Amino acid sequence: MLAVQLQFAFCSEVEMLPIFLRCFPNVETLVVESRAHRETLSNLNLKIWQRANPIECVQSHLRTLAFHELQGRHNEFDFLTFIAENAQKLERMFIVMKSELTYAERQVVVAGVGALYSAHWASRDCTVQYTISSLPVGSSSWNFPAGSELSLDDPFEAFRED
Repeated sequence: MLAVQLQFAFCSEVEMLPIFLRCFPNVETLVVESRAHRETLSNLNLKIWQRANPIECVQSHLRTLAFHELQGRHNEFDFLTFIAENAQKLERMFIVMKSELTYAERQVVVAGVGALYSAHWASRDCTVQYTISSLPVGSSSWNFPAGSELSLDDPFEAFRED
């Protein structure tokens, strides 16, 4: 399991993710938490994921993706679409929408998730589970002691079904 937190509003963080993933070629479970940022950076227009192929862990090993705190940013959906269209062994995509979004922001997320279903999925056997975060505003289930506890199957509570 590999877990990362990043701000999809920043080009530098988004551009680093494919490089980082290449360092872990055998990852089967990827947990991503999208971190909030007060500024909205609108002119990113990144085509980074089109240039990112191949990433071995995504193409050949990734079976499970958990994406937490989805905020509806275009870069978040670009990443999810990249995973859907390239992860040939993907069995499960677990998407958790950030809880404190406005009604309009939630509609953007719902539309983005709907568009994700029309992607050309590399794995025909993948199931997608979509839910709203139950975490209090500003909190995270991520902490160093839990993340380093090797006896836990899900140390980041990535697949909580509450």
